[in-house]
Amino acid sequence: MCPCLNVKKKEKWFYDSIGDKYPPELNDNKDTLKDDTSSVRNESDDTLWIGSRIPDIHSVIPDNKNNHAAVEIDLNQIQRDNVKSEKTNGHTVNNYLNENVSDRVNDENINEMTSTIMKSCLKSTTEEQNDMLAFCWLWDFAGQKDFYATHQVFLSKCAVYLLVTDSLEFSTAENQGLDVEGSAEYVCFWFDAIHCYWSTTKKGRLDPPIIVVCTNEDRFKEPSERTKRQRQFKDNLGQVLKDQEKKRHLRNIYFISNTEDADIVFEEIRKEIYSQAMEMEDWGKLCPLKWLLFQQVLLKLRDNNVPISSTKTLLKIAKHDDIGISEENEVKRCLQYCNDNGTVIYFNEENLADHVILNPKWLIKAFRCLVSDKIDNVIEVSDDWQQLKDTGQLTDSLISRMFRKEPNLKFEDNKAHLIEVMKRFDIIVNLKDSTTLYMPCMIKSCSFCEVQKQFSDGSQSIHKTSWLCLEFKFLPPAFFNHIIAWYVKKYHVSYIIDKECRSKRNALYRQVGVFDLDLSGCEQLVVCKGHNTIALQVWHSRMSKKTYGDLGSELFRIVETLQNRYSLHISYIKTFTCYNGDFTIQRKTIEGLLTQKYRCFEHKTNHKSDDLVKPWDFSEQLR
Repeated sequence: MCPCLNVKKKEKWFYDSIGDKYPPELNDNKDTLKDDTSSVRNESDDTLWIGSRIPDIHSVIPDNKNNHAAVEIDLNQIQRDNVKSEKTNGHTVNNYLNENVSDRVNDENINEMTSTIMKSCLKSTTEEQNDMLAFCWLWDFAGQKDFYATHQVFLSKCAVYLLVTDSLEFSTAENQGLDVEGSAEYVCFWFDAIHCYWSTTKKGRLDPPIIVVCTNEDRFKEPSERTKRQRQFKDNLGQVLKDQEKKRHLRNIYFISNTEDADIVFEEIRKEIYSQAMEMEDWGKLCPLKWLLFQQVLLKLRDNNVPISSTKTLLKIAKHDDIGISEENEVKRCLQYCNDNGTVIYFNEENLADHVILNPKWLIKAFRCLVSDKIDNVIEVSDDWQQLKDTGQLTDSLISRMFRKEPNLKFEDNKAHLIEVMKRFDIIVNLKDSTTLYMPCMIKSCSFCEVQKQFSDGSQSIHKTSWLCLEFKFLPPAFFNHIIAWYVKKYHVSYIIDKECRSKRNALYRQVGVFDLDLSGCEQLVVCKGHNTIALQVWHSRMSKKTYGDLGSELFRIVETLQNRYSLHISYIKTFTCYNGDFTIQRKTIEGLLTQKYRCFEHKTNHKSDDLVKPWDFSEQLR
């Protein structure tokens, strides 16, 4: 099964916001949607509808290479002579080559470059406008578990999603398991992941839209067999999504053969994408015209191999007379708008505000350098790589070696900013009071039982609280990385002594982390992940009647902060499990503990209800 395909709407998909009389047309390029409408602008109003089309600069670049200056990766260097022209749809497009560049970009260069782009954009002919294309981004992203931490960068409510699956492998609802690799469960997983970004539509459905595409139809030669399998697939999908809100994202199901179907079949899918995009809430939204003009320049820079720029340079571009954004705060709001719709990656935050990533795919490729399993043999046997796989520790030298796998993308030149961006997404994190970097998604797994054995050999009793659990309807894969990253930055990670190797390692694993609550090491906080569950427990080697309601409240605040920060719609209920129980099963809600005692089926005995809630200061809720 292929992973979900995210077709991210580009704000260069423009249409006449006044009416529906212009049906979309499609050109011969199956990845490109064509719009037959004309642009609309009120000369007395500096506002366009997002949906009103303005000329696309890609098809109207003048056939004059001297009008352009080649731009280096960070716009700090410029070259005038190394420009290659190519013919595309009858127009000349200049491609900039970024080799052997030495001259510094100055204000005159920036002004000249911006003038050329804006002149191309604003002086296109009526004939060119009628032949304009509406572009979309096709993001075919990796579905392996190791890449889940990177999905947060481009999953968005401003997108149309194609969920591509092999209908032959789609199991029945009865065969679902907890393993995400199971076909039916895999489909459910992606519906859940997309549902975290839901919003309502004008028609009462849920956005973002999901279109399911089933492949391998050519395996069925008989029409009757094909019809039977299609009906079976739809029945199974209906059972998997039965009585669930996420089902309201589903818009259509297509059955295709990649080898036998004619182009008209794929054209229908493109029309469906276009139709669904036009019905979304963000389509037809008011936006200042100068923001769209500024965005045109950003897109042109990106398309000419400028994946990252300093914010200082973009501020100068925005002040150009043809754009006219003079206030720095407005430029930052525009960049934030572009970040929200997926055009760029920009954060107006400390250590991040000085640069703007113009090409999000460039960022994803940088991530993949670090998490990909396609590793050079020499790197794979290096001590640094073994340390990363075993403990999650990421050395500076290993980062450089991994980035140098893609020399043309110049990750190494922009390593400092890339590291800060990855910290922002909690893909990597600094330990408390340390410059050491860790990569939670790369740490090896270890069961809670194995971790527990490392802290107690039975010679001394360890007192444990009950488990406080946050039980989610769906827990996005990267969410626990955010949780662990937060604790790593606030508390010192406990360490484990390996007597055989006479060494110590941090008690940090992919689904378990142990943290010291004081300098003595006698009190430790355990943070664990289960299926759609985050669980806390406190261990203490001294007799103590302390309660830890503050730690529970802290976790609730962390979750709320992350929900707001990443615009996630996720919900949970608070549950509890006895101190020596399995937190992944037999959890009890407050409502299930209103009697003085309750039956623990795991241990086949009765427990006091207050023993579960008292360590977390919930006793009052039982009265």
